Amino acid sequence: MGKRKAKLGHAAHIKRHTVGTSNELSFSVLDAAKNNLDGEVGKDTTVRSSRFGHISLFTLPLGRKKSFTTPTKESGLPLSTGEFASGGEAGSSSPGTLDFGVAKVDAGSSKDSSVPSPPQASRKPEPSVALAVPAMPKRSPEEEVARRKSRRRRHRMLAAVLIVLIGLGVAGAGGWYLYQGHQRHMSQVERLDGALELIRQANETAIALDGIVSRPLDTASLEQADGVLERIPEAQNQLEEADRIVRSVSVDLSESRDKEAANQAVVAVAARKALLESGEQIVVSAQQADDAAQRIRAAWLDVVSADALARDAAALVVDTTDEHVASSKQKTEDAIAAFSSAQTALSDIALLYPALDLEAPQSYISKRLEALGYAIASDEALLAKNKGEAAAQNDAYNRVDSEAAAIAVDLPEDAAKPALDDFKRATEAFFETYSTARSQAGSADAFLRDYLGTSSK
Repeated sequence: MGKRKAKLGHAAHIKRHTVGTSNELSFSVLDAAKNNLDGEVGKDTTVRSSRFGHISLFTLPLGRKKSFTTPTKESGLPLSTGEFASGGEAGSSSPGTLDFGVAKVDAGSSKDSSVPSPPQASRKPEPSVALAVPAMPKRSPEEEVARRKSRRRRHRMLAAVLIVLIGLGVAGAGGWYLYQGHQRHMSQVERLDGALELIRQANETAIALDGIVSRPLDTASLEQADGVLERIPEAQNQLEEADRIVRSVSVDLSESRDKEAANQAVVAVAARKALLESGEQIVVSAQQADDAAQRIRAAWLDVVSADALARDAAALVVDTTDEHVASSKQKTEDAIAAFSSAQTALSDIALLYPALDLEAPQSYISKRLEALGYAIASDEALLAKNKGEAAAQNDAYNRVDSEAAAIAVDLPEDAAKPALDDFKRATEAFFETYSTARSQAGSADAFLRDYLGTSSK
């Protein structure tokens, strides 16, 4: 049987998984093959489908002798409706019943009136009680192809709807993500604007400082220095806060121009911090230099006064009268007091500002004091009428005074020059740093001004 099925299948070129495509075989070929096979396998099918419930059991009547017979296998074909067409003789036992040994009599013989027998022709086979699987309704090949095509269309429509729904979901999620990203970007831009405002506020102090640094030793600059220096700590805090904000928002900024503005803001902050630090050092050094210069000038006024007294004293001894000599001696003593005061002042300045070079003025004052000492000795000798001693002391005075004069040649016209020179030397590096920071701040400010002008439109 299996070989026969294989032959039929190969002969018809049956494709088992065509899923209703255009190359399907006509269903009439399949039905013909099926019907051809049903004639041979019908019996086996009947036996399998009638395994349970085919033989009915009845209650035996009283007074009858039970006879046992073996049920016979019924021949026939199963129908497509689920019924069974019997192929046995008319007189055989119908399926589903048992022959209980009742004697058969001829049609012409007498019958027991107590046991009537129905006519033989009116007996019908008992219906089979086997559980039959309901058959699927048959469709024409065109209907089956149309059904499958319709099912494929429904599947395609469902797939398309599913894809659209997924696309809408993805688009919605993407739109929400873009919206959130835009909101986050705008929030970061607002924070960037706040940082730029902090830079602008700190820049007010930087501008005031720049005015002082440009003329650090001018009287007007020095008068404003204390007020500007008091504002520097606040400006530095503003720059620190601006730097923190800018660095935190630059990571989330998506627009290239905003990112560049953040980068330039970082440069502007760093430049201003360097500008404030170096400018503060310059201003502080200028204040110290101004204080040292004022102290030196005050000390040098005593030197100038002492020189004048010494010249007056020398002029008096041209006429060596006792009155002139006594007056010369007094003026010399006053000159010594003035030189001593200047010497003490310069020593204090040297201790307060050890970097100052005060060696030349201090040497000059020392020589003048030495010379005036010889002048006093000469005056005393004149008063004692010891002209030889007076002449010797006068010669010593002239020698030392000449040495003092040689030192005075190299003294600057402005006695405060050592303080000014020290200020220049001490602030040279600070001025270089300040100049570089000022240039960097200017370049960054140019971009930020353009950025703010563009963003405000």
